[in-house]
Amino acid sequence: MNINEFVGSKIREYRKKKGLNQTELGKKLGVKQNTVAGYEKGEFEVSYDNLFKLTDIFEISIDDLFPETKTEENNLQKALELTRDKELNTEHMALINEITEKALTLEGSERDQLMNSIQLALDLYKKMNK
Repeated sequence: MNINEFVGSKIREYRKKKGLNQTELGKKLGVKQNTVAGYEKGEFEVSYDNLFKLTDIFEISIDDLFPETKTEENNLQKALELTRDKELNTEHMALINEITEKALTLEGSERDQLMNSIQLALDLYKKMNK
């Protein structure tokens, strides 16, 4: 996923949280609905002016529209430090991180399907280890 696609997915996420459709958001930004659609698909790059307008409309920080700058390795190291006495190794933490990152890229029914699959696996494990 490139940066335009990431920013676009965040715009879609926050637009829906605000209960706006693309036309309504476009009016607030001073652009047409198809421009908003292009932003959300990652086809168009959002101007700096519109990025800051979006933060006002959505009442968020500009950082909320962009991926975290920490590297995966730093995140894994921090997580390992937090779980040191819990016997989770790097591979376990990498799997948890991969699941989290995948869930964050999905929306709606796709995210629900992933979460339901994980829940099913946990339920099966619990059943087998009673």
